[in-house]
Amino acid sequence: MFFLGTSTLHAQVQRDPIDPALVHPSQQAAKVDYKLMGAAMPEMRVVYPKKGSYTEHSFQNKANLFVMLFNPTCEHCEAMARDMAKHIDLFKQSQIVLMAAPMMVPYLEYFENTTKVQNFPKIKYGVDSAEFINKTFTYEGLPQVNIYNADRKLIKTYTGLENIDSLKAYIQ
Repeated sequence: MFFLGTSTLHAQVQRDPIDPALVHPSQQAAKVDYKLMGAAMPEMRVVYPKKGSYTEHSFQNKANLFVMLFNPTCEHCEAMARDMAKHIDLFKQSQIVLMAAPMMVPYLEYFENTTKVQNFPKIKYGVDSAEFINKTFTYEGLPQVNIYNADRKLIKTYTGLENIDSLKAYIQ
């Protein structure tokens, strides 16, 4: 008689000898610091009920991606958004995403009224719904502009109000 059986393999997980509930550090997933130059861009999902949602897949092209972390009521953030909109013709291939914290939805309409970003289809904006801000914000100042290359690796971070001349070297 021949029996066809199934076998299961169990991976041996090495436990910490002091606290067996803990997995040995060598078997824990490596934690990525998304704030370091060269780090891959974390998952991105930007949502605005009036406009829809965007993910990192919405911005796949062979040019740099500008992700501006902002507060819709911040004067510096408003000025930066207006400056980007004023020079939108420079952004031939590069794309722009403006991302606020989730609790800022009620203030996005105010931001639209003060910056007129809704008149520039190349500028996408909304609130973070994938913890992007928590992973990338350096807590140095707003706005914060993270620039990612075509492979979506971080190549530059600006904090505080920058003029468009500072960004020109990265605009494609």
